[in-house]
Amino acid sequence: MPLQDPHDPIVETRLIRWLINGPRPQPDVILRRLLLQSQTKTRTLLMAMLSTTMFTVIAALLTGAAWAYLWIAIEIAFGTTRYIVARRMRNAQASDRPSHGLPIYLGLAWALNYTVGCSLCVLTGDWPLMLFAGIVIAGLSGAFVSRHAGTPRYGIALIAILAVPYTLAMVFSSVQQTYLIGLLIPGWGLGMAALLFENYDVLLHLFLSERENKWLANYDQLTGLPNRTMLHRRFEELLRHAAGTSTGGAQPLTVLWLDLDGFKAANDRYGHEIGDAVLVVVAQRLRSCVRGEDLIFRVGGDEFVILLPATEAADSVDIAERLIARIAEPIDLGKDVPLNIGVSIGSATFPRDGQTADDLLRSADSAMYEAKRLGKGGVVHCDSIDDAPSLVPELDPDSPAPAKVRTHPAM
Repeated sequence: MPLQDPHDPIVETRLIRWLINGPRPQPDVILRRLLLQSQTKTRTLLMAMLSTTMFTVIAALLTGAAWAYLWIAIEIAFGTTRYIVARRMRNAQASDRPSHGLPIYLGLAWALNYTVGCSLCVLTGDWPLMLFAGIVIAGLSGAFVSRHAGTPRYGIALIAILAVPYTLAMVFSSVQQTYLIGLLIPGWGLGMAALLFENYDVLLHLFLSERENKWLANYDQLTGLPNRTMLHRRFEELLRHAAGTSTGGAQPLTVLWLDLDGFKAANDRYGHEIGDAVLVVVAQRLRSCVRGEDLIFRVGGDEFVILLPATEAADSVDIAERLIARIAEPIDLGKDVPLNIGVSIGSATFPRDGQTADDLLRSADSAMYEAKRLGKGGVVHCDSIDDAPSLVPELDPDSPAPAKVRTHPAM
């Protein structure tokens, strides 16, 4: 699917990529959404920080040990840092700025610290404190199932880091029968892991469906080109840029409206399958003729629009002529005789020929019909016609475009 997000550094680290991926590798745009979904929930993070910090306070009150008070300080420091990073990541998401995998590393470091504290609680031999540590670990594991549904491997890593040392400490504790609680933890962890992957499948399906629907709403399924909806959105963006970036006046922006010559005849004669194949070839040829900054759209059955940023009308002639010559080349689709398809082009330029996208598109469309009237296979600028709508003739769709390129003298 052509729709892609800008390059995002969060997936450059191999460890981060592995942790945030599920059983099947996903595109970077999906990985980014999954990571942001799990790492920007500041409210749930605050609730988790409150519960874990309360337990460190209880451990300090029950034991009075220096390590327990140090544990409180470390927990507060970790919690504050994780919250600040999560807020910054949330702001980066809102402004569409690149994010990073720092929260993942912080989470792993926090889990290592917390499991050390819970293991020390077991070593105290204080039965209520040992049991309370197990309850906190179980509660955190349940929270991970929800909070880290988008990053199941990371969630499982956190559960394992918390549960394994505590389990070993309980199994080998000198306190009688604590091994029974320790033996329950692995089963609980496996259950949480299974739930994580179930939640991940639901969330992944949702994100993939949203991405597909967004692509279908903005792109042509046959050619992969942006459609009419995307045209108006990008056109408005380019117009705002053209009107606001030049100190000496607005920058030019030329729009080309293209309509294929002879396409209907080929489609009627050989069928829609061949017609679709022709459109795919035309789209490929259009891409090969424009510059990197130019934008191509399919706006109708055999109609295309090309936006040429920072391009005057006169400068667009070379591009239009190149397009006409390239499209006029025979198309070999396995038939006895190669198909001959041409194209007629109308153009309009901002700000001379219009101030809005609708005005410019209307002018370019009218100029395209004038190019048809003049014999097809040529390019006409809108300022060379007086009353374009009245000049539209009854066109013979069976007539292919001539190979010769004609341009209006005004261009």
